[in-house]
Parts: sequence; structure tokens; C-alpha cells
Amino acid sequence: MQHMKVEGLDRQKWQNVKRIQLFPSLSWIELLFYFTSFWGGTAYSLYRFYRTSQRWGQYLDLTTHDSSWFGKRQDMTDTEWYVWPPILLRCGPWALLHVVLAQFIRKYYPQHLCSFYIVFSVVVAFPLIGFVGTLLCFIVPSIMFIVLLTRLKLIIWLTWCLILVLFNTQFFIAYLEIWVEGIPEGDYMVSVVVAWIILRSLSFSLEVCDTDPDGQLSALPLLATLLGYCLYLPCLLTGPYMPFTDFQAGLLEPYRVWTVRRVFSAMLQIARFLFWMNFTHFILYHFYAHSLHSTPELVKKMNSWSMAGFVYFLAAFLQLKYVVLYGLPSVVARVEGYDPPRHPRCTLMTYRFSDIWRYFDHGLYRFMLKHIYIPWVGSDKSLIKQLQGTALVFTFVYIWHGVSTPVFWWATLNFFGIAVEKLGDHISQLETFERLGKRWLPGAWLRRFYGLLAVFLYVPSLMALTIFLSGLDNALVISERIFITGFPDCTFSTFFFMFCLGQCSMELQNWRIRQKLKSKES
Repeated sequence: MQHMKVEGLDRQKWQNVKRIQLFPSLSWIELLFYFTSFWGGTAYSLYRFYRTSQRWGQYLDLTTHDSSWFGKRQDMTDTEWYVWPPILLRCGPWALLHVVLAQFIRKYYPQHLCSFYIVFSVVVAFPLIGFVGTLLCFIVPSIMFIVLLTRLKLIIWLTWCLILVLFNTQFFIAYLEIWVEGIPEGDYMVSVVVAWIILRSLSFSLEVCDTDPDGQLSALPLLATLLGYCLYLPCLLTGPYMPFTDFQAGLLEPYRVWTVRRVFSAMLQIARFLFWMNFTHFILYHFYAHSLHSTPELVKKMNSWSMAGFVYFLAAFLQLKYVVLYGLPSVVARVEGYDPPRHPRCTLMTYRFSDIWRYFDHGLYRFMLKHIYIPWVGSDKSLIKQLQGTALVFTFVYIWHGVSTPVFWWATLNFFGIAVEKLGDHISQLETFERLGKRWLPGAWLRRFYGLLAVFLYVPSLMALTIFLSGLDNALVISERIFITGFPDCTFSTFFFMFCLGQCSMELQNWRIRQKLKSKES
């Protein structure tokens, strides 16, 4: 397997797809107005939501603590946050042992690294997910490996789809609950771990089809590499998804001598993510969004400012949560010589709709781009072909996140948002538009016009995010408040703050482009 070609240019391929655009500059006074308006409104809405949380806390399903530095009542109804951070902390000593042993094996017996990953992960995972859960971690990649022997991508995709759909059926979930009945949250943990393994198995299979289409590689080493990749401990439980090309590149890395600087850097990164873990833990003592979103009748009673803070908090919490869940495992993987996708970059200040997908989950974005979008679009850059590729990507997103009504609407709204963005890009490149723009929208007015158009993408994006984070009922309640019962005050206020957000995001994009240009010049 070590002779398989490592695609070192994989990152550059997807990074260069992004279209770089420098927006016209605005005066610092105008930028200051947009910045203070948006963040002032955000801070006030969070304050109003905090007051609402404290006032209604007695009616909510909160966890009560006898003594805590942070407070007495905590919202622990978000399953991911309730389950995974304590497990990550418990696995800390195991992660340290994993690093020490893996470095020893990398130095003296590098050919046995994958075997070590398999054995060590079984030792750690067995007490967490039980016999059935551990067995499923072997059954799924084994099925995918058997299908891989055909070297037919269509069969591989169909198998992946069938396995994932099967794992989301009520029939299988009912049996899984019985099999792991003695393990707290066992069915949830097994579902998450196996879902990651299903995706890694698919990534491995597609890469092998590209690099070894004639089946020249030996089956046994190939299977060992697949299991080592799927069961690699740092990414086993919470992700992030690391593409197989990155895993293989790290697998072939030589042993590096440890230095004080390297140890200090790793400790600093761990401390950084532990800080964000504690900060996220702290805010759940004061903001009860997750308990509230299970009660739409209370959400409907919120005033408009509290409702805005409710939505913003859910989005910010999602960001913080995955910074921790992806960040801590990534530190361990980097220490061991791998280069996993970085933790989510803040997407709350993003101008382009597609950047939300690009920056939140780098690994998943790269997978969808390389194995779905680019193979379909190919050299045909027509708008129709791009829209077809986008539709395939969001079909994958729909299946991957669970075949359900809320996920369908979330994926559909995201598809239409990116489709409108692509249509806008296509129109902006026409000579007629450029000519009219120079005539009627000179300089900064073109940027303000783009900011106005962005509002009509931000609002649907807001609705899509609310569906994903809080359910269809709450999204309908919020939509009704913005466009019907709150018209015109709430409607135009929302549009105003979205316009300010767009201008702040464009300025941030300008700053990033200038930084890249400076780094290239130096």
C-alpha cells in the first residue's frame, strides 16, 4: 500500500477553485457605522435573549448543580455537547499513550503503524461503544472493501448509500438500542462513530479506484490500511474527517525528533481548545437556547430582539462546539505527523454563501469537491453543468446528515442559495453587466449594490440554519415574525442588519486577500 501514489497537489486543486475578488474600498467612517451597527445590534439581541433565558429558566428542562463556579442551572440538552466533551477529556491519557507508542513504532517499525492503530483503537473503543459497536466498526469497512474489489465507482457509491440509509432506518435504530442498552447514549455514540467510518471507507475506496484501477495492489495490506485509516483514534469519535490522501501522506512521514518547541506548541494548542471548551461550558449556564428550541410555543412568545439573539446564539454555539470537537483531536493528529483539516473558521462573518461550506468543514468540503463536483463538471464550466454538480453535492449532504424532512429543507435552501450565487457570478462576468456597472454604479456604489443583493441570500441562509439547528417549527415561527407579524419594523430591521453584516464581511474578505498578496510578495 505504501507504493500507492500520494496526491500532493490535492489541496492546491480545491484551494484554487475559489474566485478571488477585491471589493471597492469604503471610507472608514462608513465602515465604522456598519461595524458598530451590526455588532451593537448583535450584543443587544444576545442581552435580551439572556434576560429571556433567565426569566423562563424555571420552566425549562435544565440540569441543576449544587455548586459550580459558573452557576446553578445549565442547559445540557444538546446531545453532542452532553456526550462528547466528557469522553474527550476521559480519553486524554489514552491519547497521550497513543502518541508515545505511535512515535516509537513510527521510528522503529513504521510498517506496523496501521496494525497498531487498529489494536489500540479497539482497546479504547470497546468500553465506550460495546461489543456490537466495535463489531460494526469492522463490518462496515469490510463490506466496502469487498465492493472495492470490483473497482466500479458506481457500485461503491450505491453500497455507501444503502449502508448509510440502513443505519438511519427506524428498524435498525430499534435493534441498535437493544444491542447497546447497557451503555449510556450508546446508540447515539455508535451511530456517530460508524457514520464517520462509512465516510472514510468511501473516501478510501474512491481513491484506490483512481490510483489502482487495475487491482495490482495486494488485498491484505490494502485491507490493513483501510482499517487503520477508519479506526485511527484521534479522528475516530468526533472527527474531523481527514481525506485518505492526507492520512496516507502522514503515514509515510518519517519520524521527527522531539524538541522543547514542538512539545510547547502542542501544549499551547491543547490549552487553547480547552479554553474554548470551558467558555462554551460557561455560556450554557446563562443561555438556554437548546431547551427553548424544543418548545416552539415559548419561542413564539419571544420579542423580536430576543428571537434574533436566540438564532445568533444557536449559530455561534454550533461554531464553538465544532471548534472544540474538531480542534482537540486535530492537535493529537498533528503531533503524530498528520495534517488534518483545520478546525472550523468563523462563518458568522462570511460574504459568499459557498464560503460557509468551504470554511466550516474543510475536510467534507474537499471530499465533495474532489469526488462529486469536479468529476461531474469536468472541463465543462457552463452554468447548467455547475448547477447539476451543486445539486449532486447537496443530494450527498442530504443523505449524509440523515434522510429527514428538516435536513431536506435545510439542504434544499442551501442548494438554492448557492445556485443563486452562481447565477449572480455568471451575470457579473457578462460584458453588458460590467458596462452598466461602470456607468450606473461607479466605485463604492457597486459594493453597496452587492451588499443589498447579499441580503436576499443572508435571510434564506438564516432560515436554513434555523431549520438545521432548531427544527422546522421554529423556523416557521421566526419567518412569520420577520415577514408577517413583525412587518414592517422587524422586516426592515433584519434587512438593515444583514446589509451591515454583508459590508463587514466584504471588508474582512478584502483584508484576507491583501494579507495573501503581501505574503506572496514577501
